[in-house]
Amino acid sequence: MYTDNNRNRNLKGIKLEILDEGEENILKKFERLIIYPLLLVARGKQMKNIAVVVLSVLLASVLATQAQDTTWETVSIPGICTFQIPPTVEIQKGTYKRIVDQFKKMVLEISESPDRVVAQPKGINDFNPTALKKYCRIIVETERGTKGDYAKLDEPLLVSEAELKELDKELKNQFEQVAAMWNTKGVKWTILSWQPVKITRVNGVDALVITYARSINDAPSVLVRVYRIQNNDIMHSIAISYRESEKEIWADDLGKVINTFKFEKR
Repeated sequence: MYTDNNRNRNLKGIKLEILDEGEENILKKFERLIIYPLLLVARGKQMKNIAVVVLSVLLASVLATQAQDTTWETVSIPGICTFQIPPTVEIQKGTYKRIVDQFKKMVLEISESPDRVVAQPKGINDFNPTALKKYCRIIVETERGTKGDYAKLDEPLLVSEAELKELDKELKNQFEQVAAMWNTKGVKWTILSWQPVKITRVNGVDALVITYARSINDAPSVLVRVYRIQNNDIMHSIAISYRESEKEIWADDLGKVINTFKFEKR
């Protein structure tokens, strides 16, 4: 049964997803102040040691195993899920991840969850200039609660058309409020289009799907699709996005990624 509590749970956490998937546009404003100086420092021994520690922590929580498709990598988030990524993307790690995390903590005042995993265009971790000009993200996050807070993983989301319309209205309103908040901070966050919220099946489980296109500071349009999946004491959130001008690069592969997810039943 899809209760008011479940609806409110789907509303919770939306603000963070909006900020995360738009990071590439905000980072451009600070790359001269943050990225380039740290790149110079990274050549020194101290930063190299820090990068090794960060990489070790990341590898301890995100393990790559042999993929069903041998050209795709299987990513494991212990106790939560596994999924596959195509060879055109990589898991965010190393110095670049450290820079992004520091930027969000110091500038955006966001502390990342240890369960959060991000995939991005391959080559960004090495600061490859060609890769840095591209944009796509697969962002996997986990909101933890207590047992019974959410529907069970294999429990159908029985939502009437009227309830879905009401939820769609509330979600869109929350996105617009976040956009307005960012505008007051000098970041022009614009919703370019919005598709009605829907329920779909993801590898055998029901997911609430939110789809929209946005632009930050008049940058090229990015298509974003967010999947929210309930699993007893946790809410899985998967945000998949890419620049619409790069559709031919990303759309086919990223459209397949969602159905590679296998969740551990709680």
